[in-house]
Amino acid sequence: MAFFPNLRLLTVIYRGHWNKIVISQIFALLMAAFMIFIPMQVSTIINHANDMHAAINDAVLIALFAVLTGIFCMANVFYSVRIAEATGNFVRNTIYKKIQAFSFGNLDKFSTGELLTRLTSDVYQITIGLQLMLRSLLMAPFAIIVSLVLVGLFSPSLLWILFIVLILSLATFGYAMIKMQKQFKLRQESYDVVNNTLQENMAGIRVVKAFVRQKFENEKFEKINEDFRKSNLEPLHTNASTLPSALFIMGLATFLLVLFGGPQVLAGTLEVGALLAFFQYTFIIISQMWQLSLLIPQIVSAEASAGRLKEILVTTSEIPEPKSGKTVNPDTAKGHIIYENVSFKYDKSSETETLKGINLEIQPGQTVAFLGSNGSGKSTLIGLIPRFYDVTEGRVLIDGIDVREITQDNLRQIVGIALQKAFLFSGKIIDNISFGRTVATYDEAVAASKVADADSFISSLPEKYDAAVTRKGQNFSGGQQQRLSMARAFTTLPKIIILDDSTSAVDVETEGRILDALPNFLKGVTRLIIASRVSTALSADKIVVLDKGEIVAMGTHKELIKSSPLYKDIFNSQLGGLRKEDIS
Repeated sequence: MAFFPNLRLLTVIYRGHWNKIVISQIFALLMAAFMIFIPMQVSTIINHANDMHAAINDAVLIALFAVLTGIFCMANVFYSVRIAEATGNFVRNTIYKKIQAFSFGNLDKFSTGELLTRLTSDVYQITIGLQLMLRSLLMAPFAIIVSLVLVGLFSPSLLWILFIVLILSLATFGYAMIKMQKQFKLRQESYDVVNNTLQENMAGIRVVKAFVRQKFENEKFEKINEDFRKSNLEPLHTNASTLPSALFIMGLATFLLVLFGGPQVLAGTLEVGALLAFFQYTFIIISQMWQLSLLIPQIVSAEASAGRLKEILVTTSEIPEPKSGKTVNPDTAKGHIIYENVSFKYDKSSETETLKGINLEIQPGQTVAFLGSNGSGKSTLIGLIPRFYDVTEGRVLIDGIDVREITQDNLRQIVGIALQKAFLFSGKIIDNISFGRTVATYDEAVAASKVADADSFISSLPEKYDAAVTRKGQNFSGGQQQRLSMARAFTTLPKIIILDDSTSAVDVETEGRILDALPNFLKGVTRLIIASRVSTALSADKIVVLDKGEIVAMGTHKELIKSSPLYKDIFNSQLGGLRKEDIS
């Protein structure tokens, strides 16, 4: 099994930048070397205490070595911090760009809270782990090995004591590393749950207060927070055992050193300076093993976090770009849409189909409304056009070209969409309206806003189109958010415009004004309207009625009111019965 395989994937980042890592490790080795020289000089002073001149020279050297140790330590820390932070910055950017490339299907599998945890906490764990690795991973083994060699040269009869120290240290810290690897992964997964819960509750806090469910939400969060506390404590408890273990090993080494080294000093077979140097080298070895004991848990944590980031990096978009993508000129596109025997299911391994055998042709410039109960497949059917999802069977054509053969950027130029759940970005109103077409002029944005019936309330604001939009547009009502969202879609000047129940939060009168103004603003544009209200569909050229993923009726309002029992039921339930003009 590869050693830390997930962290090893990060080495690709350093291509062309290995010189900085090499420099940091040179500083680390120099620091270790001068630190190891100090016990040798101390031994010399003790053994030649009668020569004051030599003792002073040795003391000066000890001071010099101490200063150089500090200087090289600072240099190593400087490089380590910069390399680690640069790595974190690169990983965050890479993961963020990868998420931006995800399809709707990919985003269905990763919750927002989980993605936030990976972009923040997991990247942080890698950054700290790398920083500590650059400071100790090479330096500590180097100091341990050189100390062993020097003890072997000057005190070979006591070398076995250090081997006992090493064996005990490796057994203790190795066990801790294996145990903590699983614990850190569970901790990060628990952190995901906390993030998801917090995000959901903060977004829905008005609903919580409206239904007086604060106590329920508090109790739910307390349980989740307690689970997180326990998962956080487990690796801390394991790590906490390493320091007492290091102290015990140090105490044992001291005991053995006095027990077996003391008699040798008394017998004259071992110099006092050599015994003192042995003690200092033992301290260096155990202190470096303890440094490794602090480093190993962080590396294990970083490895677990790197594995979670790897899940994102190896996830391929469910909507791949065509190998030899075709482009359609947005200026000459007609907006002719054909569904050919289309079927779709969200879970490819499931037998349940969301859409079944859809055959439908929509002529350029037509207004087509889609009606049906919740879960009938309306939004899914329309989402296949801009390739939010890809068909399971069949194909969707625009102007005779399979949408899977058109590059996604080009396809989104042709197809504009206003979603039911309007989302606004913090900033200015004008920036939100021109979000989909940044080259749009101010006048074009205003014109689109007038069609969306948004100009009236925007113009009443002191800053007008420069007015601030808070996070998620919460300083605007639901209807205002939808009208701004529609203005954003209209500004792109698409050849196919999709209104995915995007007028559900506005009144019928406002909806009527928008639908009446739209054909004049987007002349010849194919208009697809997902409607939850029959009134939205009455003036459409064609109404498509769906039920359980199938088209069960199609035609104009007057045709369907006579021929479709389902449409008639929907009409009666919303408008309270038939009128003579509806069946004339």
